[in-house]
Amino acid sequence: AYQTAYLKANYPVEFMAASMTLDLGNTDKLSDFCVEARRMKVEVLPPSVNHSGVHFSVEDGKIRYAMGAIKGVGEQAVEHIIEVRGDKPFASIGDFATRISARQVNKRTLESLVNAGAFDALDSNRARLVAGMDRILGVAQRTDEEALSGQNDMFGGSEGGEEVHLPNTD
Repeated sequence: AYQTAYLKANYPVEFMAASMTLDLGNTDKLSDFCVEARRMKVEVLPPSVNHSGVHFSVEDGKIRYAMGAIKGVGEQAVEHIIEVRGDKPFASIGDFATRISARQVNKRTLESLVNAGAFDALDSNRARLVAGMDRILGVAQRTDEEALSGQNDMFGGSEGGEEVHLPNTD
């Protein structure tokens, strides 16, 4: 108990991130931890496909919400997103769609990520992203098929990935 109190008092951000990671699958408990973090004046950053990991992490004295804690998003899908992201963040929705595998990231996973705000840095119109979900997955499937058949773009592909035309929605 003394060690726990010491860590909470002297390393509050790291302590809260570790505690939240420990209860990754318990949304009620995570909600309580977020309230406690706000009480301690520790900011909890939203999930992001460009910055979040499987577990909660600390960024500049703030807690970054884990993609693995989003309901409906599996740990394997998050690990795949992190693997294809590497050191280069996704530049656009099209870049995301061309780099992921449709076999690893399904429609339910994408919907959960969109609804949680993980794509807000790429496109903040969540309704538009949900409406264009099939187009995003279509680009991912086409990229998978081209990779399997050994086809490459004649000009080496574009830097930001294939452009995904999302429908206009309110």
